[in-house]
Amino acid sequence: MTDALTGFGSEFWLDDGTGNLVEVGELIALEPGSEEWGTTEATHFKSPGRRREYIKTLIESGQGSFQVNWLPGSDTDQLIADAHADEGSREFKMIVPATTGRWEIAGTVNVLSRTPTIPMDDRMTCTVTLQFTGGREEGEATPTPTPTPTP
Repeated sequence: MTDALTGFGSEFWLDDGTGNLVEVGELIALEPGSEEWGTTEATHFKSPGRRREYIKTLIESGQGSFQVNWLPGSDTDQLIADAHADEGSREFKMIVPATTGRWEIAGTVNVLSRTPTIPMDDRMTCTVTLQFTGGREEGEATPTPTPTPTP
């Protein structure tokens, strides 16, 4: 038997520009990105086995994305549009199911793009591309008051 989990119940929260985290409504996909070490070459004339050597440098916080059912003019649409237009970074948190309870990832993000998709015979969606900046905090999620989701 497997212990696999689905993402049902996942949440994405974004600062509304006034310091308040607001839950993004009608979330349908979430990609938290990947942190990756940068490296620099450290090879020298006596590197063992005539092999190149590398050392770790800085961690790249990476990019990620989320997708919502696109409801033009909704509170969620305006939240995303405002964050995209903002030259600054915004706080965020993601909450996903965990083996026991829920898991939270929080930090700072730049909203790089918002891409609506308008098909002829399916729901309209919007993909939002994120650039994570600085470090992230991960751990067991603290209980969140039940919000009124933004449409």
